[in-house]
Amino acid sequence: MRHALVKAMVLVVALGVVAAGCSKSGSEGSSGGGTMTIGSDTANDHGTKDVSGKDEFELELDNFYFSPTVLKGTAGQQLKLELTNEASTLHNFTVQDQDVEQDVKPGEKEEVTVTFPQSGILEFFCEYHKSKGMVGELSV
Repeated sequence: MRHALVKAMVLVVALGVVAAGCSKSGSEGSSGGGTMTIGSDTANDHGTKDVSGKDEFELELDNFYFSPTVLKGTAGQQLKLELTNEASTLHNFTVQDQDVEQDVKPGEKEEVTVTFPQSGILEFFCEYHKSKGMVGELSV
């Protein structure tokens, strides 16, 4: 009897581990989670969103990540980003190749306009927290 109870408990625990490994979080595009590599940098992955055909989009800046982390668009597409700082610390949105450098105070919003590259990716980051994985990309 005791042996059967132990087997049942092991089965329940194993099923719980499998179910947790198969679950996803997030609501838009791919959900992300963990980290990913952008250029030569490690980014905290908070998903991908296809913004093709849009001219405006809200990008969340939070505790050492952008959400979504990857914005997919079309070559040459211009996109006005409303940067919303959800954290209690100062963040920044920088795209070096386009001379975009915008600080966003805690709880505030700022706007920038970016242009998707003709091919490949274009990296953006928080100049204060890049080393903590606050990196993202514009991808075509």
